[in-house]
Amino acid sequence: MGTRPNPSNVRLPRHGYALVTITVRDANGFLHHYGDIEAQVGSVHEAIAIMQLQSRAVEDAHRGHASA
Repeated sequence: MGTRPNPSNVRLPRHGYALVTITVRDANGFLHHYGDIEAQVGSVHEAIAIMQLQSRAVEDAHRGHASA
């Protein structure tokens, strides 16, 4: 488990917002880091839901379910 950061060094988001860090691995294996993006919590939830719905795992699960 990670250690707790020193409170004096921590940047906190505004009320209703979240600090988001995103790491993406592309088809070539390269990592792309996008860190400390302040976004509305609702937007974060929606973006994650969209990514989950468009993921290959969901497609595979639906294909497997349909053929069963």
